[in-house]
Order: sequence, then structure tokens, then C-alpha cells
Amino acid sequence: MSEMDSFATVVVSDIVEPIKDLCDYFAESDSPDEFAFFANVLFMLREPDSEIAVLEGILEISKCAFVGLSFTPIAQQKIDQILERAITLSHTMSAPDFGD
Repeated sequence: MSEMDSFATVVVSDIVEPIKDLCDYFAESDSPDEFAFFANVLFMLREPDSEIAVLEGILEISKCAFVGLSFTPIAQQKIDQILERAITLSHTMSAPDFGD
């Protein structure tokens, strides 16, 4: 397995799958605005091997507290877990080497 395959696998298991679960939760709890927000994040993460796409998705997730959405305690807990995973993942991403 290549390094990018490994990265994509982690993105899917740690970010994409939990967001799908969260979208299912919003669909079941009749929360269309919240569902739409996180469905858009899923769309942004459609290329889990692209660090740029993943970073854009992570930044979008971090906006969820500031866009006027309302979350139940269960949803908030799920979101907090996703954000924790996203922060951890973002630390493993490549950084440009400015030393060259």
C-alpha cells in the first residue's frame, strides 16, 4: 500500500465514514440544514487521496459552529469527535519544504 493509499484509507475511516453516520443521524432527526451542510463536506471529501481536498473539507467542518446551525448533544458529540480526528489528521499532512 502506498503512502497516499494509506492517507486516503485514514481519511475515509476517520473522517468520511463518521460524517456519513452524522448525515444519517440528521436525516433521521429531520434536520435538513444540518444534513445539507455535512453532505456538502462529504462532497468536498470525494477525493480522499487529495491533501488539498481533505484540507478544504476539514476547514469547512470547522465552520459548522459559526453558520447558524443547531445541534443536539448527540450530534455535537459526533461533530467534536470528527473535529478531533480532523485535527490529528491535519498534523500528518505534508508541509512544503521551504529550506530548499
